[in-house]
Amino acid sequence: CPRTTALPLQEFIASLDDNCLPKILQVCSGVYFQGSIYEISGSEVCFSTGDLIKVTKIELLSVSCQDVANNETFELPISHTGLFKVVPEEMPYSTVEEMVSLRPVGLDSSLPFTFSSHSKMTIGNLALGAGTALTVLSVEKHKDQEDQVRCLIRGQQEASAEVCIPVSFRGEFYECESEERFTLREIMSSSSLRSRRFRFVNATKCDRPLILSPVYHVQAVMNCKNSLLFNYLTTI
Repeated sequence: CPRTTALPLQEFIASLDDNCLPKILQVCSGVYFQGSIYEISGSEVCFSTGDLIKVTKIELLSVSCQDVANNETFELPISHTGLFKVVPEEMPYSTVEEMVSLRPVGLDSSLPFTFSSHSKMTIGNLALGAGTALTVLSVEKHKDQEDQVRCLIRGQQEASAEVCIPVSFRGEFYECESEERFTLREIMSSSSLRSRRFRFVNATKCDRPLILSPVYHVQAVMNCKNSLLFNYLTTI
């Protein structure tokens, strides 16, 4: 596929919405991930390199939930009313800027969020001990100056203070658990959220981290052949 970006089929479908259909794609590689199922008139098929497929309709049917601890899976309808929270990443961030840029949703809607430093932080005349929680309230932008994040520091007996930290400030930073809550539809509509792990807010079924993957029903036309329908489970 010269001059185009090649994507796995599941990732391509997840990036579409009804407003951009129909959409024509070309198969760049006829090899697909193990366990994928494509049905035409009840028979399994695979696509060949060079095949043209016109996607005419997509429908998000449900969400597959994979337990990270034991790989067990179960499905929930997309209309499920339960809420989920993001499981903090265990990997450290080396700068404040990196941490802000990798937030799971748009910055304006994801503030505030909280992080901590593995080691002592010295910002001007202020020294913060290791593990101090800082809540990012806003990103301050000034012409001809480096961007800064305005953070809230909570002390003992509900005392608090604010501090501005340059986005280039280096250290070993870790994301803290957020109070943000998401529905399945909100998670499935965001590519960055789909890449995160979640757990139920009210754990009645499973309180361990889950990988959430959308299950689509896709209607398409392949070359000059009849319409085909295929279902598959995406793994983003």
